[in-house]
Amino acid sequence: MRVRSFIALVLVVALALGVAAGCTKTEAPKPAAEKPVTKIVVGFVPSQNADKLAATAKPLGEMLQKQLGEGYKVETVVMANFNGLVEAMGSKKVDVGFLNPFGYVLAHDLNGSKVILKTLRFDAVKKKMMDSYRAQFVKKADSPIAKIEDLKGKKVGFVDPASTSGYLYPAALLKEKGIDPEKDIKGQFLGGHDTVIKAVAKGDVDAGVSYEDARTRVAKEDKEIMKKVVPFAYTDWIPNDTVSVRKDLDDLLAKKIYVAFMIIQQTDAGKKVLKSIYDIDGLTEAKDSDYDIVRRVQKLMNYQLK
Repeated sequence: MRVRSFIALVLVVALALGVAAGCTKTEAPKPAAEKPVTKIVVGFVPSQNADKLAATAKPLGEMLQKQLGEGYKVETVVMANFNGLVEAMGSKKVDVGFLNPFGYVLAHDLNGSKVILKTLRFDAVKKKMMDSYRAQFVKKADSPIAKIEDLKGKKVGFVDPASTSGYLYPAALLKEKGIDPEKDIKGQFLGGHDTVIKAVAKGDVDAGVSYEDARTRVAKEDKEIMKKVVPFAYTDWIPNDTVSVRKDLDDLLAKKIYVAFMIIQQTDAGKKVLKSIYDIDGLTEAKDSDYDIVRRVQKLMNYQLK
């Protein structure tokens, strides 16, 4: 009898413990919610071959993503032209734009985009970093063209209607010399500075315009280009290209991007990729008023913001 009572007691205790265990059993911890990822799109325009630019721009995007840290994903895109990049920043499809001076003026005055940096390039003649540059008129070495006035009636290669050195400044100089760039010459938009140099070398156009000195980029493919194509005129100085952000990008994020690029341009890898994209030798702080001179040329050209 005592044995049966003991067994019954053991069963009761075991059952009680099982119920208690069931009541106190903890569920497996739920995985922590993933932090939202902020996507940042960086836009470029093809001053060189678009496919090559896309390949060289991608590493810069990866460097930017690394500097910004966890929670950010950076994508790079190459737009068809300057106007396309301006419009993409206005519609929030692109957050950061590598804009030329006139493209920046368009983006700021139309869409409120803000400049945060401007590029620097080393001038071998002056032996210092420069935050401005010139456009050049080039011809074949054996061409009889000697001055701007000789271009009347000739085929002239330009880059893009919104390119500062590839159209705006050279066209303004043509006007100053009494030549209407729309009526007095046979202008052609060729899409890239290196493309213009190559077209002049082939004789597809009588002369062309580009930034000074776009021939050095082509010289990587054609070592004789410096002899084949020569400059014969230059424009006034132009403030360098920009790194700009769209109007309503968060101020703190814009500051992070500014700091990230300043760090990147000090690294060996960063210097190499910036050089490969737009022949950039460095970056420095910029402000909107730096580009007022571009606005004055825009008015001279009666270039409508649209």
